[in-house]
Amino acid sequence: MDRVGGRPRDPGNDVAILDAALDLLIEDGFGGASIEAIAKRAGVAKMTVYRRWKSKEDLFLAALEHARPPDGANAESIGELVVTVARLLSQNRFRMLMARVVGASVDHPNLVGAYVERYLRPRLSGLAELARDAVEKGEFPEGTDPAVIEDVFAGAIGFVLLRGEVAEAEIDGRLRGMLRHLGRREDLHLG
Repeated sequence: MDRVGGRPRDPGNDVAILDAALDLLIEDGFGGASIEAIAKRAGVAKMTVYRRWKSKEDLFLAALEHARPPDGANAESIGELVVTVARLLSQNRFRMLMARVVGASVDHPNLVGAYVERYLRPRLSGLAELARDAVEKGEFPEGTDPAVIEDVFAGAIGFVLLRGEVAEAEIDGRLRGMLRHLGRREDLHLG
């Protein structure tokens, strides 16, 4: 257990603070959520928050990482990724969080830039690798640009953010349909 000022640091406080930061980010946006409000929602003193994070931006980056579902980065095929993305995008809390992150890009570009570097870019690299593998395995016609496959997944996120609540089955069906239009052969794999 880490120590803060000679006392053991309570990891439960970290979780409560990160959850409160996410809740307030969703409810009020980055500009509307204060450290004071986060501390109050988490049931801790403001100093407890400041001892852990140097700035509100650092706290929100940690909160976004805390919100990241563990299963998405481990997809081993395009089919698995479709299932994971559909499940994730069908969750109201995730959709609202992503809408707030996208909306923060105008007033808080440093926050969004850091989010892209820490969270999004590594996942896009993984997606690019899955897309290249799928083309190499013959799931897509020879010469298919893997970047177009990436764009299909990025487009799904935009589609859901603009539409609001969308069922997991609808997202899954749309993704599979778009991939079929690119020539994906589903008979070559299980997903």
